[in-house]
Amino acid sequence: MKNKNETRIPLRRAELISPFGVGAISTNNEGINMMTGVLDQWFKGSNVDLADYRFNESRLENILGVKEFRLPPDYRSTFGKNGGSLKNVDLKIPMILFPTWFYCNRCRKMEKLHLADISKKKCKHCNNGYLVQVPFVTVCKHGHIDDFPWNQWVHRDISNKCKGPLKLVSTGGATLTSMRVECTVCGENYKRSLKGITSKLDNGNISPLVTQVQEGKTFLCTGRKHWYGTNETAHEECLEQPFVLLRNSNNVYYPDVISALYLPGDYSSELKEVIEFLKQEPIAHEIETLKIIIDEKEKIATYLLSKFSVDLQTANNQTIIKALTVIEGESLVVEDNELEDIEKKLRYQEFCSLNETIDNQHLKVVSEFDEKLNSLMEFKKLGISKIHLVPKLRDTRVLFGFERLNSNQSINRDKIIKGRELLFRNPSSPENNWLPGYTVYGEGIFIEFNDEALTNWESKLVNEHFNLLQSRYNEIEAAGIVMGRELNPRYVMLHTLAHLLISEMIFECGYSTSALRERLFISKENGKEMNGFLIYTASGDSEGTMGGLVRLGEKDTLLQILERSINKAKWCSSDPVCTEIGVTSGQGIHSLNIAACHNCTYLPETSCEEFNRFLDRSLIVGLPNVQGVGFFEDYLKKIHAK
Repeated sequence: MKNKNETRIPLRRAELISPFGVGAISTNNEGINMMTGVLDQWFKGSNVDLADYRFNESRLENILGVKEFRLPPDYRSTFGKNGGSLKNVDLKIPMILFPTWFYCNRCRKMEKLHLADISKKKCKHCNNGYLVQVPFVTVCKHGHIDDFPWNQWVHRDISNKCKGPLKLVSTGGATLTSMRVECTVCGENYKRSLKGITSKLDNGNISPLVTQVQEGKTFLCTGRKHWYGTNETAHEECLEQPFVLLRNSNNVYYPDVISALYLPGDYSSELKEVIEFLKQEPIAHEIETLKIIIDEKEKIATYLLSKFSVDLQTANNQTIIKALTVIEGESLVVEDNELEDIEKKLRYQEFCSLNETIDNQHLKVVSEFDEKLNSLMEFKKLGISKIHLVPKLRDTRVLFGFERLNSNQSINRDKIIKGRELLFRNPSSPENNWLPGYTVYGEGIFIEFNDEALTNWESKLVNEHFNLLQSRYNEIEAAGIVMGRELNPRYVMLHTLAHLLISEMIFECGYSTSALRERLFISKENGKEMNGFLIYTASGDSEGTMGGLVRLGEKDTLLQILERSINKAKWCSSDPVCTEIGVTSGQGIHSLNIAACHNCTYLPETSCEEFNRFLDRSLIVGLPNVQGVGFFEDYLKKIHAK
């Protein structure tokens, strides 16, 4: 029989990494909002065998400083089976009620429930209506989250302890001005409108709660870590100001996720044998001693080949040097000053691999078009230099923390430590030396653009147009809302094109929009230039996929998809509003989009690396009355002239 404090939420394992990881709000089968609990409780149960969930990815383990990664537990029922002899049965993800304040849909009286009351309830005041969760929460930039201070707000008193029922009254309008909270015990003088509670004062720097709960008093964050699940240990001192948000707002929860594609070449059968041999003791110890005496890997390789000629008879110097490099990379501890650029380094390694033709157990790359080898002019006119099909790839994604209010995607040691403190109640415990993640096998299409074509376009671009986005970005960067990054026209253009292609491909590849994902490889760093993106499946499994996406990467098919995507970008169903608003005030999160909205370029959050920011159709097709904005302007003119 189902426990009254159990509920069902239809979540996949991948969704417990993003967007519904620890500290995130999701909805159960009765429409009640729940919050995912701490990792300490994820594998609590009898007869637990962690071997079913453990997996490794050495590059990410070194960066995040953990021993292993684990898949979120899948539910395995004992129904009709001998449960005592089965492993990993009845493992459940801890979920906590949040927000805990409700109001009756009939009498409008409010009630605060316990965090374990996760089933739909009737109102105890009128016994006629059902309780509905309030839509507001308070959050701070340190990740804390709590209920809106209803008692303190209506009584205008930070220390108020009134226990009388409150009422949440609506006069029928569509804005917060039409809503007010009333105390049914303290009389007519204790009624207060909710007008302005979600606004930010003084250019977004001060929350209304800080100064308006009680005149002359400062209301600070409660330091509540609701996802810890206990009132005793879920509070800490916090001097930050709390902001009021709608519970389903994007900025209530930003998961910190780092991902890595499997890098090939390291695990050919011959190289794998050499690596395993050199890792054995006392050989590994001898190699470490040699490194102290000899600096050059070539000399160490020659020595090893001579001493272990029988065991290494099929290897040569180059194979041993590569094996030593791989072992060194696997055991390398990433220094703090390297973390800031670690994401860029990971991307460049993957970019180099995707530029090669490879046939490996975990990665297969096939060349479909190369401007140096192929005479097909249509792709050259589009500025495309290379198209590689990726029939097989392995993607690993790991959750290492989360943020609220603002998303800063930089990685540093302090952020990793803070993330563990948010995800674990006891982050320093030896048994908590892991992080949740998942690995899937999928397929993809890698497209690289000609650097010279992009540079020529950027030099002719009407700078006033891109400067609109650049100036908005500079403002929020100065406010510390986003990290400093390389933002340029090619980044926004290629990012937008990736979105347009995904939106077009779903009609033919058999995947849904949320099943496809982008991976951007864009950098102007000298010697490490990258000008491409990978569109790949995000919903594969251990058996891979059926090839529906790769098929679309064949030359003739992809050319048609590209032309349709570019043509459709000329018009949005919200135009001219979409373009005009983007130019005048910006759109999307922090106004970091220009001509881009839900009707033309937005993708599900799981598909976009940038949370649907840095998008602009104008950089694809241009503007009606301005020449020299769109990268594909000339190409479109030639198509329409035919």
